[in-house]
Amino acid sequence: MIGADFEKIHFVLFNLDLVEPMAFITDTILGILSVGLGLKLTKIKTDHPFRTYWIWFFLIFGIGAFVGGLGHTFFNYWGIPGKFPSWIAGPISIYLLEQAMISVHPNEQVLSNMKLISFWKMVLVYVIFTIVCVYAPIHENPQLAFLPTAVNTIIGVVLTAGFLGRYYAKIIKPEFKYFVYGVLVLLPTSFIFLLKINLHPLFDKNDFSHILMMIGIYYFYLGTKKTISGYMTKG
Repeated sequence: MIGADFEKIHFVLFNLDLVEPMAFITDTILGILSVGLGLKLTKIKTDHPFRTYWIWFFLIFGIGAFVGGLGHTFFNYWGIPGKFPSWIAGPISIYLLEQAMISVHPNEQVLSNMKLISFWKMVLVYVIFTIVCVYAPIHENPQLAFLPTAVNTIIGVVLTAGFLGRYYAKIIKPEFKYFVYGVLVLLPTSFIFLLKINLHPLFDKNDFSHILMMIGIYYFYLGTKKTISGYMTKG
């Protein structure tokens, strides 16, 4: 089904009327994977902010994914407010991703300017998000509240992990290409969600996007691990 959503699947657990079990499962797997990858990066010995920002990206993104799964499943009880934690975590995780990629830039002036742009872009996203939540009919169409995060994600990921990753692969280390691979995998997710591309009631736009996100962030992990090795590590 494209352009519309299937009816939410209901199930009862501990006498609770819950919905979207697959969204909870895929969000939970995505969250555990992301946090796990972040923890694995802590074992690499380096003080470079590139590693630090990526660790925090994986942790925040993972927690946001898990909480997002809870927001799906407990929608009958929490409603739209239950989705706010994951919506709020989104721009923070993208900011951390941007800062990670920017921190490697060889030109100090360009690096400084891009860091400021990244910060104020995040602030602008939260301002727009707040305006949408206050004035737009998000209770009738929750997708409106997600739209600022989706656009910010596309712009941030493509420009930093995508274009900067490709640039770094040419001038610093070929292994930066893994970030480009991650972007290519992740790009379809926003369109799958916004265009409501649902393959099956048990595998809708959320589940489809989550699978691609798992693959995409794993490429980001590989890119981080391989570029740090022999380039930023101590000793």
